Amino acid sequence: MASLHDSAADRPGKIRNRRAGLIQGVETADPHAFRLPKRELRQMDPQHRVLLECAWHALEDAGIPFDSLRGSRTGVFMGVNFNDFQKMLSRDWNTLDGYALLGTTASFAANRISYAFDLRGPSSCSSVGCVSSTVALHDACRSLALGEVELALAGGVDLMLSPDSSIMLSQAGVFSVKGQCRTLAADADGYIRGEGAGVVVLKPLSQVDASDRVYAVIRGSAVNHNGRNEWIMATSASAQEEVILQACEQGGVEAASLDYVELHGSAFSKGDEAEAIAIGAAFGKQRPVDCRLGAVSNNLGYLGAAGGIAQLIKVCLSLYHRTLPPTIHVDVPNPNIPFKELGLRIQSTLEAWPERGPGQPRRAGVVTTSLGGTNTFVVLEAAPDAIAPEASASRTESQLLVLSALTTEALRQRALQLKDFLSGTASPESLDDLCFTAAFKREHHRHRAAVIAKGRDGLVRLLGALVESSGQSLLMEEGSPPELIEAARVYADGGVLSRDSFPVANGRCVDLPLYPFQRQRLWPEWLSPEVVSRSPSAAPASAPTAPPPQVDGFQSLQDVPVSQRESRVVELLRGQVAEVLGLESAGFELQDRTFFELGMNSVGITLLKERISRTLGVTLPTLSFFEHPRPEPLAKLILTRLESRTEVRREEEQLARETARDEQALVEHIAGLSEDQARELLARKLAELNIEVE
Repeated sequence: MASLHDSAADRPGKIRNRRAGLIQGVETADPHAFRLPKRELRQMDPQHRVLLECAWHALEDAGIPFDSLRGSRTGVFMGVNFNDFQKMLSRDWNTLDGYALLGTTASFAANRISYAFDLRGPSSCSSVGCVSSTVALHDACRSLALGEVELALAGGVDLMLSPDSSIMLSQAGVFSVKGQCRTLAADADGYIRGEGAGVVVLKPLSQVDASDRVYAVIRGSAVNHNGRNEWIMATSASAQEEVILQACEQGGVEAASLDYVELHGSAFSKGDEAEAIAIGAAFGKQRPVDCRLGAVSNNLGYLGAAGGIAQLIKVCLSLYHRTLPPTIHVDVPNPNIPFKELGLRIQSTLEAWPERGPGQPRRAGVVTTSLGGTNTFVVLEAAPDAIAPEASASRTESQLLVLSALTTEALRQRALQLKDFLSGTASPESLDDLCFTAAFKREHHRHRAAVIAKGRDGLVRLLGALVESSGQSLLMEEGSPPELIEAARVYADGGVLSRDSFPVANGRCVDLPLYPFQRQRLWPEWLSPEVVSRSPSAAPASAPTAPPPQVDGFQSLQDVPVSQRESRVVELLRGQVAEVLGLESAGFELQDRTFFELGMNSVGITLLKERISRTLGVTLPTLSFFEHPRPEPLAKLILTRLESRTEVRREEEQLARETARDEQALVEHIAGLSEDQARELLARKLAELNIEVE
């Protein structure tokens, strides 16, 4: 990273910010879990591998055994954006093989999941920049509504594997100098990147049964585009207002009924302002209570294609636990957002989700936007109260807890997980539901074990013994019921558990530790940090980098009358804008037109800012170009900045002129010498330098 970092804004091929939120171990994978050869896994994009694991864990958390989905009309909808791994593999053509094709094609991020679990519904990827995972979620909801699928997996991933994407983003000027995401804060200046992945399981509410756990209900979703805006990356409050209203209409809810909105969180002052204005306009000002705002990007970093699914998961958990988490890094709110007037406020503390009254469920929204102008909004609602399962006709005091894994070591790790979970957490879940979930809401693998005890302490003790034992698969307390012992023995031998013989036949899906993947390092070893951090252009020694174009800037301004300097700066700006936009200087007219009307965008502004800094020695805040979007007012600002440095520059110029005169005088003196005088002078100088010439 050190070779790639340069805090200066005008260094091509460098990353301005060193900070990011990273996932550990993306170079590893479990070859047993997905039954793939290690060679194939080495050539598989880690983004695809991480999504596979997320899908596995999502189904476990939802209480859906994999076998129950085989051959079903289950759809997979994933969001991806950058393809860093493919770029890295392409550095050496000799390493490209068929596995590289399967492992780096973007669509395989979804297709791998469908293949691994034998899912027969649609399998597609959305690549819509920062809204990729939310668009994938929207597509999944539509597919469910149309009856195309019975169940859907939706999610997204974003990993930073190659410097390329970070270099591009850094050169586009989106990274925070402070090294933090500060959405809604007065000092928000961009974002830091974060890695992340997430998958959720969706099914129609009508198909939910008493054993299911529902985090939240998606009432509606919508997607639109800004259309023709100031420039393609500019935000549009009106378009965002429209997508909010569309989603609410589609879900049959009033926009004003939403208690909380999770913001996109790119941490740009103008972007935050546009989102707040859109929400305030859509919700209306006649609300009994303010709508709360928050942004998970302030915690995790800006997750790109995975940002939308991270926002959704945060809000679903908040609704499920009836709790609003605080938004960090907002010491002073953005002064450009009239929070009170808009009926909004920042969720700054941890507090219980306020109840709205009988018949008024808790509701929230998730807004995402992309650099390309796509907007999405998702309306979420608290799940209806869970249906109490029917009580078992008869039950014993003893509990049967089963566990399984793909390898013996993973089984040992599973036993250790469950032991720590039962002993180290004050879980409110009943042992009945815990054992029911392990028995009927999880996939059962080849290597199995079971323990029988009368209470939590007994289960913890037996699980500890199972961790230390070798080869034992069934442990029980004395006096355990014979029917449980027989059921446990059948299970450990690879058989199927019967609900009739289980102590709790009608339990609920509750939290249990997720599968302990046995990861190994599976990475193309030739892709070392040194290779990955080296620019592709560094290999050929030829083609030197051309020096940045020099324009006669400050020096020429000192030689023109004060009354003409502004017009000279305007002329200089005209040339620089033409260079940035790739236009002929004489081919366009700046008068009465803003830079953005000429086609400038935030990337171009960053380049223009760097050029002005190089040629005039003046570093302007990016906001200056938005506040002074025409050449005349910007020229005045530049001249004001230059005046404070005039005296220093004049002294430097005077010294340079005197030095030049002395050098010229010396040249003229030498030119007037005869050949003998020149030889004598040269010999004297060589002697002074102790240089002998043979």
